[in-house]
Amino acid sequence: MNFSDAIDVIGQSSDSLQSILGLFDFMPNIYFYIKDRNRNFLWMNRPLRQLVGINGLDECVGKKDSDFFSPDLVFLYHREDDEVLMSRSPLLNKPWIVPERKGRPKWFLSSKIPLIDTNGTIFALAGIMWDLAHELDISQPLDDMRTVVDHIFEHYHERINLDTLASLVFLSPRQFERRFRNLFHSSPGEFILKVRVDAAIRLLMESKFSVTEIAVRCGFYDNSHFTRQFKKKMGVSPVQFRKKFC
Repeated sequence: MNFSDAIDVIGQSSDSLQSILGLFDFMPNIYFYIKDRNRNFLWMNRPLRQLVGINGLDECVGKKDSDFFSPDLVFLYHREDDEVLMSRSPLLNKPWIVPERKGRPKWFLSSKIPLIDTNGTIFALAGIMWDLAHELDISQPLDDMRTVVDHIFEHYHERINLDTLASLVFLSPRQFERRFRNLFHSSPGEFILKVRVDAAIRLLMESKFSVTEIAVRCGFYDNSHFTRQFKKKMGVSPVQFRKKFC
């Protein structure tokens, strides 16, 4: 499939449609894409193409997440895709942590919507990711929160106390939690749990560590706590996950 074919899938090929989609090329730190129901990319804006290391649109059309991202991220992306396709509803403002090639994490807020034709059939899925890491770097009010984000990423395998996080930005725990929720659309505890579960998924898929060792490495109190929290988030236990997906 080439670029022209992809446009036909998205809708009637027209200069106006290409112009509208082309506007997303000029939105810095905004990553926009369209995928068909089989998770083949139909469109990536220029910032996203640059992020994954390609140039022209023809280089992305027909490619899959697995052509650009690690297996653990592919699994999580597909899980969200399935949620949108099955529910036929948008999935809005979900925090994401994506490691850069140099190792430092990039922080995003992600939203996905189903694209539905006049017959009520979902024919594609569109998504947009906002580069929160960039905002943390350039905005003074958010720059303080970068200290918290980096602390969570560096110490998620340890016990993390809300009072400690609040003290990093010179706020009371209540003030800190309110600001954190406004920024990340989740509580600090929910955010830390996501970091830990995402790290556990990566180790389950890419390492030979035992489930017990992974629990310790990812900051869970013990194996039973790890299993309980992982199953709550993923719907299966760590052992079941490894057997099914690894």
